[in-house]
Amino acid sequence: MDEVKVGILELLRRRGPLPIYRIAKELGLSYGAAQWHVFYLEREGLVSTYRSGNRRYAAISPAADVLKIIKVEDVLRDVMLSLRAYGVTPDMTVHEAIQVLSGRAPHLAETIKRMAEERYKREGERENDN
Repeated sequence: MDEVKVGILELLRRRGPLPIYRIAKELGLSYGAAQWHVFYLEREGLVSTYRSGNRRYAAISPAADVLKIIKVEDVLRDVMLSLRAYGVTPDMTVHEAIQVLSGRAPHLAETIKRMAEERYKREGERENDN
């Protein structure tokens, strides 16, 4: 997906439904270009459009595949917030974090354990290559 379409999705995700002319203005596009990109996103099922008065609006489609819209950065921020809510802080060792999470969120404890083991394994392989 090109930068313009990503920009439209990001704008709609942050601001909600917007008239096509507003999308064009915000992204520095002609109305026709904005309309074409919105049409493409609508055809892909990511955006819905509707008319209100003499304006056409675009919005993130309720049926949109959110995995095509949500950014990894946002998910990682949510993961960090969840870990902090469980009492895990960035300065803890992995062992300490696993202990904190074991009773309250065993799925997160297991994921962190596997990721740490995988990291350790990769570091060992790098050392052996040198």
